[in-house]
Amino acid sequence: MEVPVLLVEFEGVLAETATLRSRALAESLASDGIELNASLLHLASGHTTEDAIRLIRDAVGAPDDQTAVELARLRADRVFAERASKGLALQLQVRETLERLTSVARLALVTRASRREVQFVLALAGLDAYFRPVITQEDAAPAKPARAAYAAALKRVGELFPGQVLRGIAIEDSVVAVRTAREMGLLTVIVGAVPPHEAMEADSWIETIADLTPERVRAIVGHAPKGSR
Repeated sequence: MEVPVLLVEFEGVLAETATLRSRALAESLASDGIELNASLLHLASGHTTEDAIRLIRDAVGAPDDQTAVELARLRADRVFAERASKGLALQLQVRETLERLTSVARLALVTRASRREVQFVLALAGLDAYFRPVITQEDAAPAKPARAAYAAALKRVGELFPGQVLRGIAIEDSVVAVRTAREMGLLTVIVGAVPPHEAMEADSWIETIADLTPERVRAIVGHAPKGSR
């Protein structure tokens, strides 16, 4: 029997980070004379801070300057950390949802966030025991939305639970990550307020993680084509 493995993004799925990330990016890029807008934010969605800055700089015609990218990343990370330390909101009913999902699936955290950010929030909220393994941006190169993080998580789950037939389901907040997961043969769920044409690219859409019930997980797996991972 196939065992679902939920590969859960931290940002936007478990924690509400979008507002803080956008403000941190805006403040950082303003130092380089770059004004952030909705179009640029959408372009950066689903990427690490460093990759987001690189994409935005390229989009506005800024020079290809790795030093400038790194300095902007450091500024953005500092602003984000300062504000997140004052309180980072988790999505509603996260603990109850994870508790229910453990009855039907293995849970792994696969995120573009840093290990320091993730560990702090999970430990503070008492959620760290739910995920085996936790794969952050430092644990796979290149980081999400590249394939390496998913591959590392699935490999580790296979080692932790040998002999089980696993069916990976990526739980994501961005269409760029959904596309990568689908390319790997994973099933996909996209979370949050995304445009309808992007939501249609995933196997399922939910408003919040609380909408991902055990019954819904079973339905997603049950409707999956044969041969997906």
